[in-house]
Amino acid sequence: MTGVRPGSAGDRLRRPVPVGVGAVAAALLVAFVAGVFLGWPTAALGLALTGALLAVAVVVGQLRGPVAQELVWPDERHPGDAPVATAAAAAVATPVRRRWVLGGLGGLGIGALAGVGLLAWSGRDGGPVTAWRRGVHLVTAEGQRIRATDVPVGGFGTVWPEGSVRADLSAVVLVRLATQEAEPPTVLDWVVGDRIVAYSKICTHAGCPVGLYQEDTDSLFCPCHQATFDAARGAVPTFGPASRPLPQLPLGVDDDGFLVATDGFATPIGPVRG
Repeated sequence: MTGVRPGSAGDRLRRPVPVGVGAVAAALLVAFVAGVFLGWPTAALGLALTGALLAVAVVVGQLRGPVAQELVWPDERHPGDAPVATAAAAAVATPVRRRWVLGGLGGLGIGALAGVGLLAWSGRDGGPVTAWRRGVHLVTAEGQRIRATDVPVGGFGTVWPEGSVRADLSAVVLVRLATQEAEPPTVLDWVVGDRIVAYSKICTHAGCPVGLYQEDTDSLFCPCHQATFDAARGAVPTFGPASRPLPQLPLGVDDDGFLVATDGFATPIGPVRG
């Protein structure tokens, strides 16, 4: 049985370091692809992809030295000299190794391009996916469903889709307006009892959580950069760096009076990239 020559590319590939680094590369690539579909921040996606490509580069670097050495032809000899047999053997083996290395580098390039494409795709205007769907109940942090009659005038709180409590991208601020009924550009068909509205909690400026409500002006406030939104008028920005309204969640009530979503968000949540 033919053995693996010590110091060869195959021998180095079987050593613990390339195997371990290769496993890290595979794990980071899986994390990257999963993050694209789970709506991870661009920075996290970039770190995962960069780490995977660096790990692959380390593995290729382990093979580069011995393969390059094997591609060096011996000095020219007169026909019939002993080294010619060695050169002939190298001539048979070398194209296989070259194709193998070039194929691996080509695969790395294709993988990098695919990763960049996925990264660009994740920044499309569609935005991250949330758990809101038609018929999904609004619940508290404890998982309790909320009746419209449970929300007092001027009431404000963070709620989640049932079954996805603490899913940050799906967090919503629920408000019963204190000073007036909702008016356009609020979508009035998505308001319950003329005053109960719900908006994405993710600020459209930098993705921080909108965490404060000013009752006397029906204003929602993001503490990160002081972006302010008019909750009575479609959560349009009235102050600060945000340029887009907070997406409104379509609301309704079920037969028992519990608040439900009548659909998902119609516009992207958070900052829109690209």
